[in-house]
Amino acid sequence: MDKDKLPEKKLRNDEKNLLLRYFLQRIHNNEITQKEENVIELLKKSYDPAKNTRRLTDKELKKAIRRNRKQIMKKIGTSRYPERKNGIAIRHIPLFIGSSAAAIAFIIILLTTPFTKDPSFINTAQIPAEFSAIEKQFITGNDMKRIILADGSTVFLNQGTTISLRQGRFNAHTREIWLEEGEAFFNVEKEVNRPFIVHTPNGISTQVLGTSFNIRAYAELEEQVISVNTGRVQVYDKKENTIILDPNYKVSVKNRNNEFVAGKTDARNISAWRSGTIVLEEANIIEVAFRLKQAFNINLIYGNVVNHNEKIVTSFTLNTPQEEVLTTICKLYNVHYKRNNNTVELIK
Repeated sequence: MDKDKLPEKKLRNDEKNLLLRYFLQRIHNNEITQKEENVIELLKKSYDPAKNTRRLTDKELKKAIRRNRKQIMKKIGTSRYPERKNGIAIRHIPLFIGSSAAAIAFIIILLTTPFTKDPSFINTAQIPAEFSAIEKQFITGNDMKRIILADGSTVFLNQGTTISLRQGRFNAHTREIWLEEGEAFFNVEKEVNRPFIVHTPNGISTQVLGTSFNIRAYAELEEQVISVNTGRVQVYDKKENTIILDPNYKVSVKNRNNEFVAGKTDARNISAWRSGTIVLEEANIIEVAFRLKQAFNINLIYGNVVNHNEKIVTSFTLNTPQEEVLTTICKLYNVHYKRNNNTVELIK
């Protein structure tokens, strides 16, 4: 074996099929990159049927298609062809690819055939969530926003928040939403047979049937915090760590290792930001600086003047005079401050 060559990693058939479905969806949605287009062109030019074989006639090709269609019908448990509407099949047929050569041939055929306008051409439920295309996105800057989802659930978005809906993930069986960044309060309509799931960074998911809860997942902070106002919430990660929260309980999930730390809280205080009240509940200096920047556009410089592990408890509104807020925070940390416009430095 050549020592300079590393062994190639072989993909399982199910992995090949999954990647192919993902690739076909990107082609269908016109999302392929220039590099991918170049690869497709190379496939077109390099693809050549096996040697010593002849080309199928139109009649033989149609016969092969009918035979393969019957096999697919048999595999999905029906002897009838899918119903058609305006020339488009409306029954979902799973995609089966038997080999790499067949996959290349299938892609080439698709590239030379007009695509159906039906977005259900590919079953998005079988594609990993991280591969799903973003269908709709809600973003806030310095303002808060309230949105109503298709099921009647209400979501309040704090400043600097991004919420996404992904293709095929808010459907008749499940209601999935992605809190990509920021903080949001969810008031979920109860549907026993259709769970509501909020995905946040680092593979954390929060699932409910009908309840109200708050999730804080700012990238600048050290942890995500999920707190429950009403109902019951289940929080879990990709390693199957899970916790169930009742009203006025919260769980903090450390960003560095996904460690779960649960405890009691006053959920109304945590979600009071909706009415302009900021509650710092056992907040370290990193969170204090973040909230001051968010509320008043104050850049707080603290260096090593404050112990980063020291926690404080206080609250203020967006209408509270800034000097009053700064004075209170300094008293709690036993420090002073000096200010130059929007920059505030803590000093001993």
